[in-house]
Amino acid sequence: MRLYAIISLLGMLVMTGWWLADYQTLWGKTEFGDFYHFAIRDYYFLGLCVLPSILSHLATIWGHYYRADTIFQESITRVSSSDKKQKVSIWERKDSYFGCTVKYYVLVFIATVVNLAWFGQPMKGLAKELEEGEPFWPEVFGAVGYGSGYAAMGACGMILFLVLRRSMLHALGFTYADLLPLHRWMGVAIIFWSVIHTVGYMGVFIINDLIAKEINFDGETRGPQNIMGFVALAGLLVLGLFSIPYLRRKFYTIFLFVHRYGTIVTLAGTLMHYPYFMTWYYVIPSVCLFMADRFVPKIIQAFALAPEVMCTFDKDSDILTMVVVSKNRTEPLKPYYPGDYINMEIVGAGRLHHPFTIASYWAEDPYSMTLYIRTFESKDSWTHAVAKMCGDEGKVVTIPCNIDGVFGDRNHDYLGAHEIVFFAAGAALTTFMPLIKAMAAQIEADGKSAIRGHLICTFRYESELYAYGEFMHRITHDPRFTSWLRTEIYVTRENRSPLTHVIVPFDNKKKHISSSSSDSDNTSITTGELPSSAVVAHQAHASTVTDFDTTRYTDKSIPTFLAANSASASTLHARRDMFLTAFLLIIPAVVFIGARHVPWEGTWDGEWRWCLTTEIFDQNMTNKCMWNYTMTPGLVHIIAGCFWGYLGLWYARRRSAGLGGKEDEAVVSAREQQQSEHMRQALESQVQVINGSIAFVKGRLDAAKAIDALVAAEVGMDKEKTTSVFVGGPDSFLDAVEKEHRKAKWVVDFHRETWSP
Repeated sequence: MRLYAIISLLGMLVMTGWWLADYQTLWGKTEFGDFYHFAIRDYYFLGLCVLPSILSHLATIWGHYYRADTIFQESITRVSSSDKKQKVSIWERKDSYFGCTVKYYVLVFIATVVNLAWFGQPMKGLAKELEEGEPFWPEVFGAVGYGSGYAAMGACGMILFLVLRRSMLHALGFTYADLLPLHRWMGVAIIFWSVIHTVGYMGVFIINDLIAKEINFDGETRGPQNIMGFVALAGLLVLGLFSIPYLRRKFYTIFLFVHRYGTIVTLAGTLMHYPYFMTWYYVIPSVCLFMADRFVPKIIQAFALAPEVMCTFDKDSDILTMVVVSKNRTEPLKPYYPGDYINMEIVGAGRLHHPFTIASYWAEDPYSMTLYIRTFESKDSWTHAVAKMCGDEGKVVTIPCNIDGVFGDRNHDYLGAHEIVFFAAGAALTTFMPLIKAMAAQIEADGKSAIRGHLICTFRYESELYAYGEFMHRITHDPRFTSWLRTEIYVTRENRSPLTHVIVPFDNKKKHISSSSSDSDNTSITTGELPSSAVVAHQAHASTVTDFDTTRYTDKSIPTFLAANSASASTLHARRDMFLTAFLLIIPAVVFIGARHVPWEGTWDGEWRWCLTTEIFDQNMTNKCMWNYTMTPGLVHIIAGCFWGYLGLWYARRRSAGLGGKEDEAVVSAREQQQSEHMRQALESQVQVINGSIAFVKGRLDAAKAIDALVAAEVGMDKEKTTSVFVGGPDSFLDAVEKEHRKAKWVVDFHRETWSP
């Protein structure tokens, strides 16, 4: 186990121990000082909860990003080194039915134990109360209500850890896709505990005839606080409603809105319902990491990337090609690895960031990244709106964009397999394109192969075979690929028009055109006109392979990451990442500690008391005072984090746009011209003239027959050899392949690759 993983594991164990022991150790213990200003218990909180989470997070960044290059190099060499083959570890083994790994079940077990401990610890006094003759049902309902309320608060602190793109769990081998289901189930747990909490105390109120006294706005009892509890529960139920898979996918924009603002309502309502400062002990660490996780990648990319994306749209295949480039050629982009993705916001097409897998191979051009996006003709489709902004056939357009990322899995142990099988439907091919190139580069560099590959893909139109640059043509003609990769291609429909593909020249003359998108009327778009002489017609079903097909790639080597000097680029970006993350974690934490020292409600007889009104016993004023001391330090902490995060993002984007300094106009103009030329070269390298000689099968891909053919070739049937299977595409396609995979009783390591929300 690597050092960064050990640090992350220790941090997680310390935090888990603190979660389990906190109630018995700190809650209600007067020897640890007052609750409402900085005291001894704060040192325990900072040392056993905040500090381990920060150190583990920084260790994860160091390991996943600073050491990512080394990890990938160790993995990719296995494709050509038979002596480095490894079996799938017990930690990574999956069950045959649900497809979940052993490590996932271990994490679920730990989360379950912690939740039950949260519920059970406050109920320890129930037996004693009953022995002393207290009424049975009121005591039982009260204990259940109290224990479930504590469990709900604890789960609120755990749930954000499970949606971080970079956390201590990732350092232990988990991926975002692994953790997302547990995040959803933790949300179910919060709703469950909250409902049980409500039922428990409502039982007490009904039995003791206290409903009118305990649920009101008079301010003489806990009535207003209980009203806020119902507000928090309502917000939580709405969150849960729109998280149901059908509603989440059908109304995804509404889901995001409800998720963001419903969370604020629920958290604020919870704190006002139970204004006890120690509630923050569970929320603050995950909120700290969540803010850093959302701000830092955006800031880094804003400094590194050009503020515009170059795009062109192919109507025949409905594929949008987008190229993002480095701000200048003096600094390569942060290395991205096979399977990595970015979140993209197109200015003028809404404010949401949309995730897309990077289709290009970093080592080929460290100064750009390419996306291929399938568009959908729907009035509510974001991709359709962007396609309109990218102009008509034969035009190249640059439009403003913001990038968040790069993110991805740092575990590439699957490269140690003897066989690797890819099933891809349409644009899901982009998930595997850089991986296939990386494997070919390593095999070429070492002069041998210790792996066999199988690519089985299906597309709607033949034109789509040429929409991904030269990739499809190259893997079916270049011996660097055909020597170890067998490719099957299926096309299901007739082309919409005669097959044509072009090299699109770029003209740096700026023209302003208006987009039909309602959000983009003021968007400035740079276009390049396509001269008609550049159009090249293609023969649809070429039956022969020309000498040109086999020799055109002779002089086009595929560099490895090592040859492209990826280590130095990783080091540069990792240092920035570490510095920005530490700043955004430590500075707001210092502000939080300072806010804990402030006597927000004044003093009493020269003493710093948590609340003056405790001597007056006015419940309404006490509620106000408790709300102030409970919520103010956390609110100040969040404001400080957001302030520095948005300030850094604003400054980075301003610098990227050339507005942050007093540069000479000639220097700015020269840089813009260089950037435009770079963008042109990057796009032309992706949009290639191909002669049409890609063989394919006309018809639908039958998953059962494809798997039967693989089984007949003994792929995935030898228990002494490991086989990895990756399936990318819509859920229906993934489900069909997975169903047939189970029927065939394949002895394989099966992976689903999908971006369904």
